[in-house]
Amino acid sequence: MCTIICMNEQSINFQILDNLPDELVKAGLITKDQLAVANVTHKSMGGDIGRILVKKGFVAERQLLQFIADKLHIPFVSLANCHIDPSVIKFVPINLVQRYHFIPVAMDKDELTIAMADPLDLFSLSEIKAAVKCDIKPVFAAGEEINKTVKLHYRAHDEGKTATEELVEIIDQGWGGDAEGSEKLEELASGTKIVNMVNGIIIKAYGEHASDIHIEPRQDSVRVRYRVDGLLEERIILAKKMLLPIVSRIKIIGGMDIAERRVPQDGRVRLKFMGNRLDLRLSTYPTMHGEKVVIRLLAKEGIIGLEDLGFSDEDKKRFMEIIAKPHGIFLVTGPTGSGKTTTLYAALQRINSQEKNIISIEDPIENEIEGVSQAQVNTKAGLTFASALRSILRQDPDVIMLGEIRDRETADIAVRSAMTGHLVFSTLHTNTAIGAVARLVDLGVEPFLISSALLGVLSQRLVRKICFDCKTVMEPSPGHLAFINKGKVKLYRGGGCKNCRMSGYNGRVGIFELITFNEKMRQLIADRASEEELKKEIKVMKIRDIVGEGIAKILAGTTTVEEVIRVTQEE
Repeated sequence: MCTIICMNEQSINFQILDNLPDELVKAGLITKDQLAVANVTHKSMGGDIGRILVKKGFVAERQLLQFIADKLHIPFVSLANCHIDPSVIKFVPINLVQRYHFIPVAMDKDELTIAMADPLDLFSLSEIKAAVKCDIKPVFAAGEEINKTVKLHYRAHDEGKTATEELVEIIDQGWGGDAEGSEKLEELASGTKIVNMVNGIIIKAYGEHASDIHIEPRQDSVRVRYRVDGLLEERIILAKKMLLPIVSRIKIIGGMDIAERRVPQDGRVRLKFMGNRLDLRLSTYPTMHGEKVVIRLLAKEGIIGLEDLGFSDEDKKRFMEIIAKPHGIFLVTGPTGSGKTTTLYAALQRINSQEKNIISIEDPIENEIEGVSQAQVNTKAGLTFASALRSILRQDPDVIMLGEIRDRETADIAVRSAMTGHLVFSTLHTNTAIGAVARLVDLGVEPFLISSALLGVLSQRLVRKICFDCKTVMEPSPGHLAFINKGKVKLYRGGGCKNCRMSGYNGRVGIFELITFNEKMRQLIADRASEEELKKEIKVMKIRDIVGEGIAKILAGTTTVEEVIRVTQEE
């Protein structure tokens, strides 16, 4: 009897050993009980024993592959610790790599070493050998590691070719000016190469979880940068002649006037590719070397839960108490890109129920929430935050979310709505939590109304998290110890690896300052107390400020001193 082991979604087959499951038991990789459970699952649901063992967590894929490799005397490689020469990547095209699910590892004279999860697939080996026209040496590697390594190494190579593998469908676009007289530009921008290149730039940014794409003209070239985890990273350098057709293509999909290059323009487009939906906000700006384009990516992904935002247990408890209130106004403050809307989405998701009528006005709608009536600001049509808010009040709302309080009228209506039985969520652009009080006063809201209506203010920043894969202990410098203001402590940093693009960071988490208001604070606000007086009372209440929250995450090994200083340096 020949056992077939299939791994991953690629249905990788290993026709290797008779009685392989029994061999795994003898080797101590699985127990007899685990094998019995896998056999029951196999008999009732079908499928493959090897995959069942891995899926149930009885044996790791890497362990199983290593065992098979040892039995067959085929080398097994860990791609996480393997250096791959970029010249080898350039030698093998991405379409071949994707078709046969492998990654080129090394080139020695006329022999190419490739890592495969199924190095016994003789048909694939023959096809690869014919395509690259040299001898092939296969080695074992985990399928998951192959997927990650392919994404990492083929990210920055062969931009035009990789884009042709993707299909991007425009399902809704903005409206722009009359493009009459610009037929040549439109024809140039509609060529296959330009279409594929623009699609590729967008798809790769989405794949890297970038929030923005910057296409920047320089004197003799065009630079493409992605904003990943809050910081811009250079990705591509293009020839200067590519600028006009690329910008024209972006204008076409965004419904802008491709003939107008002297004034800034804005556009929008909704894309669909590989089952994913992506909204883009497009902005052009004329510079001395040509038009610069910035594309904001608004991925339609799941709402982040409160548990994933980064709240401490204490702050999470107080936050939950605030959003459970029947009426009042709750504000989230921080600079652009600090995650304010994400926090409010998490709050709405938590309190959303059949018994509540929740309505929002946003600019733009970044994610759809089932059961919430969401609308988007449209200034051209006269739909502003203020006008929308007046209409919302006639819709019998229980909860109102305002994307932002920008002017006196919006602020006044929002605060009065909070005092008349509605729960209002909104954002403000202030550097500190308590600064929201002064900002509302500046907008013309009476202090006694603020003191009565305001439930709390949350100030937040996003810090990059230390990469888990290359996290190491470091020796703190005197500067680190001075910032933390503690004695002997253990600090961490990321050493840099493929998974974090050698940055030492991967992903972001919030740091917060959550202020709630006791009777004394409300009286101080009503009496027009200064910001300094309010800060003194906050200290008496023992509310940890945003720097203190950052230090707590440093000591927990989540982030670094440098990150906390970077995002709180204006404090």
